[in-house]
This record gives sequence, structure tokens and C-alpha cells, in this order.
Amino acid sequence: MNRPTRRALLIGATVFVFVPTAAHAYVDPGSAGFVITSVLGALAAGGYIIRGYWSRLKRRVFHSDTKAVADGDGSDSTDARPKDGSAQG
Repeated sequence: MNRPTRRALLIGATVFVFVPTAAHAYVDPGSAGFVITSVLGALAAGGYIIRGYWSRLKRRVFHSDTKAVADGDGSDSTDARPKDGSAQG
């Protein structure tokens, strides 16, 4: 398809979509309830997704040093036993 034909099709599609026509239709109250429920559901799903990513981000940023301490040499440990297993006497 050459460029002028593509441009003509794009202009035709734009005019077809954005030029208003008379819609002799009835929108009942149940449709409005459906739209409101859909919007609220989408907001709730978006909030759930954001909460999940936020908790991952907090865990990665703020709790990254706790794993290093837990896997470290144990100098912060409150355990009174020596590491070699021998009894203190």
C-alpha cells in the first residue's frame, strides 16, 4: 500500500470514528450500575497490584541488610554456645 492510500484510509477511519451520529438507543439504570461496578473493580485491582509491587520494593530496599546479618558470621548472635560445639566450663 502506498503512502497516499494509507493516509486516505487513516483520515477516513478517523472521520468515521469521531463524527457523531444519532444513536436512538435506551440506556437503562442497570447499565450505569454495570459501568460503576466495572470502574470500581478496576480501581480495586489496580490498588491490589500496586500494593504487591510496593511491598516487594519495600522488602528489597529496606530489608536487604537483614539477610546479610542473618547469613553473616554470627557475631550479632545472642547464642551463648561456642561455634565449635565444645562446652564452656
